[in-house]
Amino acid sequence: MNPFPTPDARREFLAGCREAVPMLAGTVPFGFVAGVACVAAGMTAFESVALSLSTFSGIAQLVTAQLLAAGSPLPVVLIAAAVLSLRHLMYSAAISPHVAHLSLRWRVLMSYLMTDQGFAIGVKRFSEPGDTANREWHYIGFGLTLFVTWQASVIAGAVAGAQVPTTWSLDFVVVLSFISILAPVLRTRADLAAAIVAGVVALVAAGLPYRLALIAGSLAGIAAGVIYERIRTR
Repeated sequence: MNPFPTPDARREFLAGCREAVPMLAGTVPFGFVAGVACVAAGMTAFESVALSLSTFSGIAQLVTAQLLAAGSPLPVVLIAAAVLSLRHLMYSAAISPHVAHLSLRWRVLMSYLMTDQGFAIGVKRFSEPGDTANREWHYIGFGLTLFVTWQASVIAGAVAGAQVPTTWSLDFVVVLSFISILAPVLRTRADLAAAIVAGVVALVAAGLPYRLALIAGSLAGIAAGVIYERIRTR
């Protein structure tokens, strides 16, 4: 059975899949490290995969694993994950005009597949001139390619778990992955101010229990960005 309503929809879907391929080189090691980190934090392989399926967010999975390993209370873990996911509200607001005509089922699926990369590629494709019909299929093709690759990588990492030798020093992959995501989005002075303030506050508050330095840095960074924008507009 052909899942595509038109040949154009199929072409858009395959184009989205192809556009995701270059990003898989970073997705695979990042997902593997996320799976290993969850198991190392005391979660079972099943729990690690369930967390990945329910969140589909690398940073949320890693932060959750770190907080659980530090013995943080559940409310702290949930608050940290929520703060780190606030950016998805902005993503949704930016992309909603392009998908408002779609059914609820489509919008739910697209929101579940939304990632930093998916948002950037989606907005770019939706904003291009020409016929906008079937461009949601491009978004789905891109998102599903990342999703399947990410989950397979997390499963591999979760199964490997603590068997991975510490001499591999896989932590650097996480740092590189975050840098690759962060660098392209630092386009304005407000972005730069938010990043600097968040980093400084996180370092200063590094001694706080339950990894609260992460929450403090995130909130401080958001506040710095908002304050800078207000001062600039005035």
